[in-house]
Amino acid sequence: MSPPVIATDTDQGPRPSQQDAYSHRLEPASGGWRAAVADGFGDHPDTREAAQLAADTATTASGEAVDAVLAAHRAITLVHPGTDCVMAHARQDSPDEPIDIAWVGDCRVWTWSPSEGLRQHTHDHTFGQELRDLWVADDLARVGDHAVTTSVATAVLDEVGTATAPAADLTLFTCDGIHDYVDERLLAELVTDHAHDPATLVQVLVDAAREAESTDNATALVISLTPEPAGPGAPLTRQERLLEGLESFGGPGFGERFPGSNEHLLRALSEDRAAGIACDRFLLRDGTTYWCTKDSDHTDHHVSWHGVTW
Repeated sequence: MSPPVIATDTDQGPRPSQQDAYSHRLEPASGGWRAAVADGFGDHPDTREAAQLAADTATTASGEAVDAVLAAHRAITLVHPGTDCVMAHARQDSPDEPIDIAWVGDCRVWTWSPSEGLRQHTHDHTFGQELRDLWVADDLARVGDHAVTTSVATAVLDEVGTATAPAADLTLFTCDGIHDYVDERLLAELVTDHAHDPATLVQVLVDAAREAESTDNATALVISLTPEPAGPGAPLTRQERLLEGLESFGGPGFGERFPGSNEHLLRALSEDRAAGIACDRFLLRDGTTYWCTKDSDHTDHHVSWHGVTW
């Protein structure tokens, strides 16, 4: 079996500084891996460095995932006192073994496989989530989503979240700059559409957060056990499948040759949130670039294809 493939993407966004951090490590002998995503918070000038130290410490620590989080706690309180961050860490000793997960705060770990789809394995340590657990309406609970109830600097054994996930084709880490803005249905569609291409997947997730007007740092990390190379034979994305019927598009006289028989395909794509986000970056066919643009709230179903608007 080929070794796991790890891909990451991060974007500072409109924040004055980048306080997200990530770390990962492969275990070539066993095919295992370790990874962490940390999200710093607060005004301390060393917050970014503390988040990176926490992530690096977790991926190199021995023992179980919970031991790694506690090691990160000791590291940042010693080296960067007064700083803090939230973090999710996971490790898998070999491809067939369960995934060991630990977290504090609201970074998340997910797994995906064709049979199970996208599954979340962490449970946010926030005041908002505590309200949801008490069946408070989501629109009321949402105001507490940025109030974390655990963190790396305050971590104690009994308050570190732990979970065990079954082995899966793909493991995904997200910070709240992504999952607080990209709804879970859309997130699942994007992961399913790009699971075969980890590098594209992490970029699309960050793009989705920006299109949803995320004002936070946005970071995604993916570990894939079964990546498939792009190119001939690779699975087609949803937008590529729709474009199969649009071969007459592109080239001179493009507007005059608008094929009315394919309008239903364009309309379907304009209403497809997952496809619309990825189109501008990833649709190239025979040297012609196709792109889709629409409002970030996905409400007007406006679509433009290579200079033709309908």
